[in-house]
Amino acid sequence: MGTIFVRPCTIDYQCTVILQLYKDLDIKHIWGVNMTHKTKQHLKMMKDIYTVSSELGIKTFVWGGYAVDILHGELTREHSDLDCFTENLVENLDALKEKYEARGYAIGFYYDDFWMLNIKKGDVHATFNTVRNIGGIAHWHHAGPQGTVFFPYAWLDNEPRLFYSAHVYTFGIEMAYVLKTNVKLVSPEWAQKEPREKDKADILILEQILSSRGICKDDIKKKVWSHNPYWYELGYEEYYFPIRL
Repeated sequence: MGTIFVRPCTIDYQCTVILQLYKDLDIKHIWGVNMTHKTKQHLKMMKDIYTVSSELGIKTFVWGGYAVDILHGELTREHSDLDCFTENLVENLDALKEKYEARGYAIGFYYDDFWMLNIKKGDVHATFNTVRNIGGIAHWHHAGPQGTVFFPYAWLDNEPRLFYSAHVYTFGIEMAYVLKTNVKLVSPEWAQKEPREKDKADILILEQILSSRGICKDDIKKKVWSHNPYWYELGYEEYYFPIRL
């Protein structure tokens, strides 16, 4: 089968139809970016995550580097892993494990102290935190009860996006930008490092999307804060208090 070039589209109906027609084909390249074996495995994993979550009546949201590509509407590079958080993960943990194992995934680990689940298949893996909706405020427990980021729950995707052939939810353009530009919300160690080139590229993409939608970067930062007892216990005195932007 010859190489097929497809430019993804998240909203255009004709593009959606084309993607559905090609979803089972061996797509080698997409819009100039090499579709590696790992990337294809990640897309398959996204499909399974969406299906498993839907069967349980909950949503799983992708964050991190993949979220930027999904929001952008096309793949920009290969990613090493898939970062997610799932609604009420702790309450649905047993059912999630059972359903993922039924689809051939191994449980890599579950850290009870951090409410963190990891699944793997082949050479790819995905890690999940939990998120809760309390009064319209998202409580993203990135380190379980020892680390939480708070932001408007309405920022999370309410409807799934179509990323190539995978339906997927993201944590939204606002949160994607705030986190990429303020990693101190989750880790002082990340904040001490120089931004990586791929992070700089992601920020440019996110800024373009925000600008096109007329979203003020300074306004959205005011709606996010975090509290991280984990880092305070490790000696970061500034993390005794909530981190506000």
